[in-house]
Amino acid sequence: MGGSFSAFNKFGLPGLSTATTKQVYERHFKTKETGKFEDFHIAYVEFCKYFNTIMPGQDFDTPTLEKIKEFYYKTWVPAKDDERRKELFFEFMKENVKEATVDDSFFIAAGLAAPVAAVIGKRASGHIPYVKSLRLDMVPNVVFVPVVTLFGIMGATAWQMSSKSAAAAAAKEDEKRAAEQGKDQPKAP
Repeated sequence: MGGSFSAFNKFGLPGLSTATTKQVYERHFKTKETGKFEDFHIAYVEFCKYFNTIMPGQDFDTPTLEKIKEFYYKTWVPAKDDERRKELFFEFMKENVKEATVDDSFFIAAGLAAPVAAVIGKRASGHIPYVKSLRLDMVPNVVFVPVVTLFGIMGATAWQMSSKSAAAAAAKEDEKRAAEQGKDQPKAP
């Protein structure tokens, strides 16, 4: 049951050679009861959390709840053999889990603009009443500029990820409406 190759390499992703398919599968599915969808879904969510945690700096977009339910009822339940379930699970993951992508040009722009904004903001802070009391002029530029740049890039990342998830939610809602409209229309004879 399970080779010594990385589960993440099996997905086509570079990854940890210590996390074998056997370890990953047994940790999240083999030893847990998955007779009901709710139990399977909890195991799946734990797997995804583990997956994102051990891959530092990388996040993965997981399939929708509907796709997971479809996989569970049409594939997981009919496959009674543990070995077959493992194969089917990894095929499902390979097809449906994608690395979360972000626009690098956005971060480059934030990384270039943040240091300039930090210096300008630090100079202007002496003229702003509430900020004046912080005495930012006492903080050396070699500390202030990298900290502001780091916060700028973190803010840009958070903003881009939230706008991406908002766009995905809107697309999902549009897809749902289109499906409902298709059901409401009378069928052609």
